Amino acid sequence: MRALRNNKGESYIYLCVIVIFITMLVSVLILYMGITSQVQTQKRDTKAKLDGYISDYSVEIFNALKQGQNFTEYIDWNELEAGAMSAVGFPNDTDSEYVYKNGIRMSRPETELLSGNGFGVKISYIAYFPIEWNGTKYADLQIPVNITSYYKFK
Repeated sequence: MRALRNNKGESYIYLCVIVIFITMLVSVLILYMGITSQVQTQKRDTKAKLDGYISDYSVEIFNALKQGQNFTEYIDWNELEAGAMSAVGFPNDTDSEYVYKNGIRMSRPETELLSGNGFGVKISYIAYFPIEWNGTKYADLQIPVNITSYYKFK
């Protein structure tokens, strides 16, 4: 701090270094906050799509129950898995990734069917977020994402 109080003009160099360091730190912090927001938004949207599909499928199961059928025999696990993949953006087996309008990419999810006191799907995939600064893309940040949607019988 003694160098900043110097009246000879040498303190301007230290002041410039401090300002540049703080500016770089704030820039990285803003970049991190933006990416964190994108990650949460993408995860929430995918969860909403998957929950919507599971809710629609549960209505079909409930209709079978009203007709007196056994729900365990009515659940088509292959259809449940294919419908979940279609709901999150992979309607056929040839798609390897889904690209959003903002440049975020989603790898083809791995699905795990859940059963027990209900039914559901757990999907695991890698989301690729482009790291851009000042209009230049530097890298893709890879974030593994796990989303579970489960309908529990009451």
